[in-house]
Amino acid sequence: MSWSRMKHVLLTVLIGLSLFLSFQLWTAGGQLREPTSGGSGAVPASLVDRTMTEVFAPNQIVWHRSLSDTKLEIDTHEMHDWIEEHFSSMEFGAVANPQRVSREAYRENLSSGEWVEFLFGAPIPFGLFDAAFDDLPTDYENRTFTRLFMNRDNPEEVVFFDSTNELYYSVEESSFTEEIINDLLYGANNQFTEVEPVEVSQDIIYLPTEEVEVDYQDYLVERLPNNLYINQFFTDTSEVDARRTGQTLRYIDLTTEVRINDANNTLTYIRQRTDMGQMTFSERLSSSFQELRQIENWTETVHYEGFTPATNEVIFQRYIQGHPVFSHQQQESTVLVTVVESGRTNLRLPLRVVQTPLALTGERTKTLPSGTEVAEELTGVGDGLEAIQNIRLGLTWVQSEEDSRVVYFEPNWYVQSDDIWYELSRYIQLQEEAHNGL
Repeated sequence: MSWSRMKHVLLTVLIGLSLFLSFQLWTAGGQLREPTSGGSGAVPASLVDRTMTEVFAPNQIVWHRSLSDTKLEIDTHEMHDWIEEHFSSMEFGAVANPQRVSREAYRENLSSGEWVEFLFGAPIPFGLFDAAFDDLPTDYENRTFTRLFMNRDNPEEVVFFDSTNELYYSVEESSFTEEIINDLLYGANNQFTEVEPVEVSQDIIYLPTEEVEVDYQDYLVERLPNNLYINQFFTDTSEVDARRTGQTLRYIDLTTEVRINDANNTLTYIRQRTDMGQMTFSERLSSSFQELRQIENWTETVHYEGFTPATNEVIFQRYIQGHPVFSHQQQESTVLVTVVESGRTNLRLPLRVVQTPLALTGERTKTLPSGTEVAEELTGVGDGLEAIQNIRLGLTWVQSEEDSRVVYFEPNWYVQSDDIWYELSRYIQLQEEAHNGL
């Protein structure tokens, strides 16, 4: 059988599997129609289980090798099992009083020996993992860290670093051992990329020094049925009024409104609550994670990516094969959750989820410039790196023009500025237009 015919047979099988999974989802969600009279459905909406370790895990691991003066990034996607096993069971001794350490001193420290550094996508409060610490002081519950690093030869030497506030927290001991660290550094599935530190506006990031070849990801996607969520959000659907305005369907009772937009495939939830209560940062993240577990059906990984203090909104980002997904206004790629002590108050949820991959690994790839080249290019644009918070490789959500069920995820460089992510070419275009007064 020729390769061309084999691909057609494989595609037929994948589409058949997708149709079967779609049937399963629709069966779980009930019929797609207006709310009818009757009692509470109270069926959990999520069909995908995920752990706190997955959601709050580091999104980058860098091995600082002092002898060769090189820095190697370890593929976190390939080492997912290692992260899940050891971060879910990690234990630490008492946390010492913080020391203020400049970013320059922080870099010098990491160059003084063999260190393994774990970087998180957003600040993590110590209280979120209070069970891992020996007698964590109460006033540390809301203190945060963005990085954790340990000495390769002495993994009990662990430091938590808050790069935003330049605070350095050391701990007396840890459950990590040389054997555990060697399993990470020399794992059978390990993949290394040489990286260099780059200083941006308020942080130090690591970018690859060579061109990067990234696979395209092509998927069949499924739009989940409305009732999969309506039965979850309303206690008594007989009291719900359904109204359609253009492409938006609104479900409303005395305290709650759910809007489902058919144009951008998103669900927006708004709930009035009088009992706001007081929550610590760690309690807010923990409650937001529990909400995510109930509502998010993305079949790939989801990571905590940010928090907006002004609104108490927690941001979770969808990933595919270790890369963050980016879409128009992030409507298809992020979940936004706001909770108070008495429960959820606001939510924005994408309703389309990936199901079946349509391309084999390595079948279609894209070669991107090195990260250091990108940083150099950005140095001469607008206010340069001072205006940039982060630079990352990501996958752009591209809808197929031939089939609404098919989405292509194209590799691209992305730039974050003022808490907004832009595709690299778009960011440069906007900066040039601003410079020229357009």
